[in-house]
Amino acid sequence: MSAPVSLQLFTTAGCHLCAQLEATLAQLGAQVVLERVEVADEAVWVARYALRIPVLKTSAGEEYSFADTPQMLPEWLTMQGVELVVTEVVSSLEHDAEAPESVVMRNGRRFLN
Repeated sequence: MSAPVSLQLFTTAGCHLCAQLEATLAQLGAQVVLERVEVADEAVWVARYALRIPVLKTSAGEEYSFADTPQMLPEWLTMQGVELVVTEVVSSLEHDAEAPESVVMRNGRRFLN
């Protein structure tokens, strides 16, 4: 196993996408060390990141915005040399095969009754 890769996470208080990104990193088994950077602390960070958070940034300056392309995260991490260690695979097909009776599908989205 290689050493964890250090990444900056540009975030702010109450950012639900930031929490989702951290959960996704954990699910992927991403071997990273996050330095959380509060966007509101610097005007330049507010101007650059406020509408794009959460943003991961490498020491080389490569950036990834989870808000723009969440499905590209595993590929981006791999390109940055991050090892992904998946310990458990859960098939979503088993869970989605039959929706509970209290769920209604409208325009491809699930709604609770």
